[in-house]
Formats: sequence, structure tokens, C-alpha cells
Amino acid sequence: MQAAFNQVGNMGQAMLVQMNEQAQNLIQAISSSCLDILGQQDGIFIKQKFELFEALSGFETPNVYKVYAADDQGKKRKQKALFKCKEKSSTCARLCLPGNARPFEMKINNYGCKDFQPALAKQLLKDDKRIVFKFKREYQCTCLCFNRPRLEVLYLENNENKKLGTIVNPWYFCNIGCHVLDINDNLRYIVEASCCQTYFWCGCPCNSCNKVEFVIKVPTGEVVAHLLKKGKDCCKNMVGDADNFSLIFPKGASKEDKALLLAVTLMMDYMYFEDKGGAQASVGPG
Repeated sequence: MQAAFNQVGNMGQAMLVQMNEQAQNLIQAISSSCLDILGQQDGIFIKQKFELFEALSGFETPNVYKVYAADDQGKKRKQKALFKCKEKSSTCARLCLPGNARPFEMKINNYGCKDFQPALAKQLLKDDKRIVFKFKREYQCTCLCFNRPRLEVLYLENNENKKLGTIVNPWYFCNIGCHVLDINDNLRYIVEASCCQTYFWCGCPCNSCNKVEFVIKVPTGEVVAHLLKKGKDCCKNMVGDADNFSLIFPKGASKEDKALLLAVTLMMDYMYFEDKGGAQASVGPG
């Protein structure tokens, strides 16, 4: 009988220790910064959700992306996604405006960069408390080099409301690209791709024809990193516009720089790859 009581006591003590460890891990996860976790990554892999309803009906739905950690070659690590990015925009804007013009807000929440216990996380954190970044683009009537599109990047985690910088889409005659500006509007990076790539002139849905390679340069013109746009598979490429992006961060980039490079990748998708068949039309003056 005494042995049975001892066994029950040991089990109870073990459960208390386990619960205490889980509580400490949860507190540590809540108090840590997802911006710091992003700053520790060599690269990220961004996967856009394929919307079957959109592909079949042609009705434009809000974009959803998941952001995964990647190695220094841009290959996705086998772990849970760090962030989930979800577009917030009006139905009218999605139906009436092309992707490179429609206004939207993109909310990025800490989908997996913190190892939450799901049940406890839902009790302790509301959805608005899980938002790490917000990317905001207003509608702008633009023509050639006049009034070019801009994306504002805000950091909202831990009750912050801090601007990290701005993404600007300058006018290009042939090539495509965006400029990354810091909080003081100083140029940090130039992200560009040549128009002399198969994707822009060939409508073939195969994966090799859906790749677009970007270079990431500092203001002096030195190439410091790369961004690669990929398709999904032949069938999905044929009927949809969901893409994957592999981004290698520049050596020595700050955590704020890496957040801005995440933002510029999503901006590129809206500017050049959002509308099915629209990438070819996006190259050239306009």
C-alpha cells in the first residue's frame, strides 16, 4: 500500500515539474522577440497558398503566405513556419484593380517562430497580440516615374508601433525591381531582375520557365545576396498565380534589414506576379 502511495506521489510531482517547465517555456516564448528570431536566420523561404477556388472561378481572394526559415543556400528548413502573412483588402479593390495597384494591409503573425502550446496560446493571446509586422500600401495613381507605389513597413510586436522603413517601386524602362529605404528614407538595398529571362517572354507553365532571379545590391552597386522566384508545379502554374520565393539574406544584415527584405519580396509579388499572365505585360514602360 505504501509503495502505491509513493508511486502516486512521484507521478504527481513529475506532472507538477512538467507543468512548471511548460509554463516557463510559454512565458519565455511570449517575452522573446520574433524580430530577433528573424534576425538569426540565414535566409527565408516564402510559400504562397494556392487557392483552388480562385483558380477555378477567377474570383480574386486575399493572398496568404507562410514564411519558413532557410539555410544559406535558400533551401527551406524542415520545421514549422515562422510567420503567416495574410492580406486584408476590400473585395472591390481585388476585383477592380490589378495587383500592382490595389491597396492592402498585410498582417504578419508569429505563426511558429515561438513554440507555443496551442491550447494555452489561444487562451493567453488574442489574434491582434500575435501580429509582429504590418505592411501597408495605399492606392496611388501612378504614371511612369510620377507618384510611384510605396509599401510602409511597421513593427508591432510587444506593443511596439515603430516604422522600420519603406519599399519603393521606381520606374524602370525594361527591368523590374524595388528600392529598400530605412526609417530615415536612406537607400539600403536595390532589388532588381533583368527582363531578359524566360519567364517574361514565354507562357510555358513548366517550373524552369517560371523562375525569375533577382540580385540584391547595396547603393554602391555591389551584389550582396539573391532572391529567387519559383513556380509550384506545372498544373498549378497553368491555372493559378501562387508562387514561392527563396531569399538569402546579405551577410551582416541587421534584423530590421531582414524584415524589410521580407517586405520587398511580397511587394515584388504584387507588382509583377500577382495577375495571371500579367508579368509579361509588366515589363517595359509603365
